[in-house]
Amino acid sequence: MKSYFLEELGDPARVRGELSDLLPHQVDPWVLLASDDDALAYFNVITKEAGVSHVQADISGRHYNRDEAVLAVLRELQKRLGGVVRDDDDNEM
Repeated sequence: MKSYFLEELGDPARVRGELSDLLPHQVDPWVLLASDDDALAYFNVITKEAGVSHVQADISGRHYNRDEAVLAVLRELQKRLGGVVRDDDDNEM
């Protein structure tokens, strides 16, 4: 499994609302679907401490090379919420 993160976000309720706006069909986890309606990635809101959260996006093994679709969702969230996008090696994207 490959993961990406949008870190250093604020209020988890706002993060959840924006994620639901982008991926409205399923929550906890939010699912990004491939064109064949197969799950491409799963997005979870993680609360680190009071008022601080991040989004973790886990790419399905069947879609391991579809990073750009997942990063597009995280970048749109970043436009709306701020934060920093990182990969699972802690590299800033």
